[in-house]
Amino acid sequence: MKQIDFVSTGKEPSTAPQGKRIGKRRQRATGPRENHRRLTADIPADLHKRLKMQALMEECTVTDIIIEASRAWLANR
Repeated sequence: MKQIDFVSTGKEPSTAPQGKRIGKRRQRATGPRENHRRLTADIPADLHKRLKMQALMEECTVTDIIIEASRAWLANR
């Protein structure tokens, strides 16, 4: 019977399957851009999923959608 070693020394090449990437991969920001502020909000999971799906279809970010929606909402006030 072949023995399987589950401890990696970090020297072996990865044998895990590589996922296919669709679209451009963006670098994660380390903090807010200049003249921007970080905003954290708890939103319903279904709304979050819909925002992410729409952003993917429109090739933009959820942040882009939130900024556009916020500006439109404030313009109507």
